Amino acid sequence: MSDYQRRYEAAAQELRTAGVWQSNALPPCTRLLPWVGLKPIPPHYIPLWRSFLSNALSFTLLFAFVSLSGGDIPGGRTLAGFLLLAGVIGSVFGLVLVCYYAVSRKRHALSRWSEL
Repeated sequence: MSDYQRRYEAAAQELRTAGVWQSNALPPCTRLLPWVGLKPIPPHYIPLWRSFLSNALSFTLLFAFVSLSGGDIPGGRTLAGFLLLAGVIGSVFGLVLVCYYAVSRKRHALSRWSEL
């Protein structure tokens, strides 16, 4: 068993023992990415700055793609104004998730990834 696999299993067990819901502890993307050869860390163990950046960026891109798929920029904004709005919305989303993970990590007294 690799070091990553050992840590991943220890994290999954710690999250189950702490009572964190399966859908929050190991979301679908965390369970599916190993099938394509990636080694994702469960979200509760990702450093908060990295969690913020990845969640904010992914939500911003998804929001922009879905909003622009209709062909026009919603609300009659300029492209720059729309992209700024998408960035702000993505940043708020990322901040909310980081706050959830920080509070959950502290409430359940979870270990750091490096300590598993």
